[in-house]
Amino acid sequence: MKFRALLKHLNVSMTPLVLAILLTVIMTLSSLGLLALSGWFLSAASIAGLAALSGAFGFNILQPSSMIRGLAVSRTLSRYVERLLSHDATLRVVVKLRRFVFDGLIHGIGTKPSNDQEALDRLVQDASVVEGALLRTLLPLIGSLIAAFFVPILAAIIAPEAIIPAAIPACVFVVTLLTRKRGYRDLAEAIDRESRRARNRAIALADGRYELQLAFDDQDLTRLTTDAYQPLADLRLNKVSRELTDKILMGIAHAISLVWIATLPIELPILVALLVSSLGVSELLIPGILIAFESRRVELSLARLPSTESVLREQASHDRLVVQDLTFAPTPEADVLALPLTLSLGPGEHLRLSGPSGIGKTTCLKTLVGLLPARSGSVLRPASTGLVEQTPWLPTDVLWRSLTLGLPTQPTENEFWRALKLVELDSWVNNLPNQERTWIGADGVMPSGGQWRRLAIARLVLQQPILALLDEPTEGLEESLAIRLMERLVDEFKDRILIVVSHRDEAIRFIPHELTLDT
Repeated sequence: MKFRALLKHLNVSMTPLVLAILLTVIMTLSSLGLLALSGWFLSAASIAGLAALSGAFGFNILQPSSMIRGLAVSRTLSRYVERLLSHDATLRVVVKLRRFVFDGLIHGIGTKPSNDQEALDRLVQDASVVEGALLRTLLPLIGSLIAAFFVPILAAIIAPEAIIPAAIPACVFVVTLLTRKRGYRDLAEAIDRESRRARNRAIALADGRYELQLAFDDQDLTRLTTDAYQPLADLRLNKVSRELTDKILMGIAHAISLVWIATLPIELPILVALLVSSLGVSELLIPGILIAFESRRVELSLARLPSTESVLREQASHDRLVVQDLTFAPTPEADVLALPLTLSLGPGEHLRLSGPSGIGKTTCLKTLVGLLPARSGSVLRPASTGLVEQTPWLPTDVLWRSLTLGLPTQPTENEFWRALKLVELDSWVNNLPNQERTWIGADGVMPSGGQWRRLAIARLVLQQPILALLDEPTEGLEESLAIRLMERLVDEFKDRILIVVSHRDEAIRFIPHELTLDT
């Protein structure tokens, strides 16, 4: 996916971006021109002052000084406006990109993440890299290219004999970009890959910290932690080493250029203008060295973001679940869990999914809803789907927002309390300190496992998807409550597609149509 296509899909105005690029050109030219003209003016004024003391001639300082003031104003004004516009363009992307990525993860648009950590990486790290593409790649590249060719062009105008030495830094810069491009791009891929592995290792160590403390001593734990980050640290050190080498090379090129220009028989004011502008150029060229590295990071992040061609748009007209020769597995590397599955369900049809433990019923549900990629076959699902997992997750927030976050439309008070009543949690919520405005989760009221599951079911009722999937919805509930809840769910989704994984009697009683997974 191209960055421009993403901006077009997000309906982000290109005007601030174009103006920021134009102002970057103006700012860079003004800055370099100010350096050159200031160097010329100071040396020329000094020479003229010495000559004036002897009565040789006078020197009109008004014209060059006014030009210097004009360039200074142009540089300062263009710098501030460019910063304003470039950050405005970035924030316009930020506002829409996070929602775009979040919707893609929720609705299964594009390549599916293999786990929760990968999904979080897309929402946080990849989105951040893409959002900063303008500030990290495009604008530094433009500034570096202008800086590289400014001194040679200036030399061609005011001192043609200095063109060759003035062009040395530009030639070294271009050659460095071309010859080191492959290495920086490979390094960006390696750091990107190892960063994700390091985070996964760190999370695994954190999750198993108590078991590790019992099984290993402090020295072993230190070694485990070091091993988790050592490959990434080595790659980052390699990047710093490459960058330092290239900067030293650019410094040598500038030193040769400055010494060569200084030995030429050029008038002192022109010589100072070339030397001062060359020193200014050296600072502007440094960010350009890492353009290949930063652009590859953006490419990798863009490739993992949702496709701009929405899958939802293609499926919006469907109200049936059609599965053809579907095979599934919990991870891309794992073996297929069950025989190919084929089924077709329409509104009002309910199905109970069964099979021996480990056959993949939970994996099947996640594949049907789009959270896991199909190993083979096809799934045509309705435009809206909802899933309640065995261990459901709800955001830590006040209860109202926790149950309504991401819903297409906000429910009314009556609809909210009706959903709570359906799962028999209305009395519990009424007794909370602030009722539906009570903070739920960490640092607040912590529901029990059964209450978490019923809250997730209440959220599903509020969502009202065309396809509803529930994984062991009554597990851990007492029999009488489980019967009442299952009866209400079947009635609630009587005009929708309902698939339930359960071995309990109440599920068999209210959903007699059964599909058994087999190997």
